[in-house]
Amino acid sequence: MCAGGVAKFTLPMIPAALSRTIVDDVVNNIRDLSTPERMNLLWWIAGGMLAVAVAEGVAIFVRGYYTVKVSSSVAFDIRRDLWRHLQRLELGYHQSRPTGTLLARLMNDIAVSQQMVRGGIGNVVIDSGSGVIALIVLLTISWELTLIVLGVMPLYGVLYRKLNPRLRQASHDVQEQRSVMSGSAVERLDGIALIQSFAQERSEQRHFREHAGELRGLSIRRGRLHQFISAMSNLMVGLGSAGVWVVGGYLAVRGRLTPGQIIQFTATAALLYLPIRRFSEINNVYQMSIAAIDRVFEVFDDVPAVQDRPDAERRTIERGEIEFDRVGFRYAEDKPLVLEDVSFRVEPGQRVAVVGESGAGKSTLVTLIPRLFDVTDGALRIDGIDVRDYRIRDLRRRIGIVLQDTILFSGTIRENLRYGRKDATEAEIVEAAEVANAHRFISELSDGYETEIGEHGVSLSGGQRQRISLARAILQDPKVLILDEATSSLDSESENLIVEAMQRVMAGRTSLVIAHRLSTILDADRILVLRQGRLVEDGPHEELLARDGAYKRLFEQQFGPLQRMLSDGGL
Repeated sequence: MCAGGVAKFTLPMIPAALSRTIVDDVVNNIRDLSTPERMNLLWWIAGGMLAVAVAEGVAIFVRGYYTVKVSSSVAFDIRRDLWRHLQRLELGYHQSRPTGTLLARLMNDIAVSQQMVRGGIGNVVIDSGSGVIALIVLLTISWELTLIVLGVMPLYGVLYRKLNPRLRQASHDVQEQRSVMSGSAVERLDGIALIQSFAQERSEQRHFREHAGELRGLSIRRGRLHQFISAMSNLMVGLGSAGVWVVGGYLAVRGRLTPGQIIQFTATAALLYLPIRRFSEINNVYQMSIAAIDRVFEVFDDVPAVQDRPDAERRTIERGEIEFDRVGFRYAEDKPLVLEDVSFRVEPGQRVAVVGESGAGKSTLVTLIPRLFDVTDGALRIDGIDVRDYRIRDLRRRIGIVLQDTILFSGTIRENLRYGRKDATEAEIVEAAEVANAHRFISELSDGYETEIGEHGVSLSGGQRQRISLARAILQDPKVLILDEATSSLDSESENLIVEAMQRVMAGRTSLVIAHRLSTILDADRILVLRQGRLVEDGPHEELLARDGAYKRLFEQQFGPLQRMLSDGGL
């Protein structure tokens, strides 16, 4: 690539030298043009120029092709590594940052940084080589004129030293605003149903217009700086060129230079000035790319809070015994404890329900088990081993999770079912779907298991999505099963199907069920009651009712009105 680039910018020097030959050896001997020697010289010069044009075209192609190849490969490597790093960062990191801003860094910022390789670094290397060659040629012609050409270089240094920090900051501001716009747009598009149902289209248009207007202003500011640098670069080149013509003309009058030498010098100097002029463009690309790269590496600088210990061994969950030992947790050092001094043990195969008022810490508690977060205080053990001594991949492979907000990806039902176990056979897929009460409705779809469900499974009902999610967890064959309010947003018919499926799925597995509707967990082996991050009660349903404590109050909040209606003959 470098050889092709140097050739691209060096080959044009040959026509300059040939022009000198034409002027000095041909034009100055115009009366002898009819002689065979002079005519042959003209033909050789014409052939040489044609050969240079062909070679230059080949050099342009080779340089351009390998520049694109290298820049695309660099962008691919950075994007791949950033995606891997984003997946390693803990859940809290993603919850605290808009998806659109991360997407902007993954796609837009890396695309901008790619331009530095395509139009920046490669050209700097190539221009350096061709510039040295051009400088040598200029020195062989006239050292006085060469000093004039070089005299403008310090002015470039002053210009870029003064304005580059401002241009880089302006580029950073543009990238940051694009990221904000991307995050806002993704959030609004995800909530388009809410926007339309509240007839807030005009409000959202104003909101977007404000962001877009700010981006326009920042882009204009950056463009103004860039164009000012370009204008000053052209002015300096003009000063140098004017000086060359004045001094060169004086030297020609004094007989120290021939007209052909002046033509060769100015043509070669133009090739030296060309990289200098283009440097203003390269500089703009460079400043934009540096700003984008800084934003990309800000993400790389974030170290995952949850990661494998260096001495973590490969092991698997065998029995499914879970123990919380004086566990405390907070989301950040400056945040209050969400869980405090929580201790309990779940025996292998036991079904345990976790209940409590909103904000009591139920979901936080179960996310500690697969290490979506790490405990702040105390210890959490599975089969007597601290979860931090498991490798994360080994730990999570044996834990199945079904969330209240079902997450499905665009693609077929089969692809979603096999998400956690790519090697599942057709028989295993169907069996898992049958256990989850999903096989019947899947079979009734036009394309069965090959049905495309759309983004987030939009073509399916809530109950259908939840049953697919449950079948996906079953197919993973987990030793520990976590069901986080899996029925809270479903209608009665779907809830009954899910509850029936849950009973079959939980058989023989250690299960933790977060329940908003207490009717779904009455037959749990134990019920844990959380209140403001503390475990306040633990026991089976009947025993907790008899205690007349927190669980009984929750129970009466849900069933008290119904019992009063029944006792009053209201139904």
